[in-house]
Amino acid sequence: MEGRKGEYRYTECGLHSVILKDILVFRCTHCTAIVPEIPAVGVLHRVIALRLIRKRNLLTGDELRFLRKLCGYSINEFAAILGSSKSVVSRWEKEGCGSANDRVVRFLVMSKMARELAAQPEPILRNVTIEQLYGEIESMFKLIEGRAHEAERYEISPEEIARLAGVNEEPAELVGAVH
Repeated sequence: MEGRKGEYRYTECGLHSVILKDILVFRCTHCTAIVPEIPAVGVLHRVIALRLIRKRNLLTGDELRFLRKLCGYSINEFAAILGSSKSVVSRWEKEGCGSANDRVVRFLVMSKMARELAAQPEPILRNVTIEQLYGEIESMFKLIEGRAHEAERYEISPEEIARLAGVNEEPAELVGAVH
């Protein structure tokens, strides 16, 4: 295997629109195997979630599924929390959901992230406050457009990962930084 820094489409998260930049990607010199070195996956997934929550358009089905799984909910638990059924949530995860449900899902994810910040002595996201999360979601609710589009391209920088993780080292010190 030969390793080089470069781009990697991070489809393992369930989204085809997440591009990791400047990470160490190993490629087999004998076959087509590609193995990325993905740092701070917990922080990365929360950065992706924050990007999804901040987007102006309605969530796609894949984005909704990513957020549900990030929160640790089964499809049945998620349906019960939202006062819906498994079949309805399953349809949302294929086609997207309406504007009101989109907002409820975003608020639920923000609440789960806020609870995570408040409950852990060493939270995954360190340079984020609960007040910032709620202020941001309130602002974004006003900007959400009532239509779904194809997934946006999410490029997450090594600096963003380091900032939210509370890492003091230079971004180059992160093994396989993310864009």
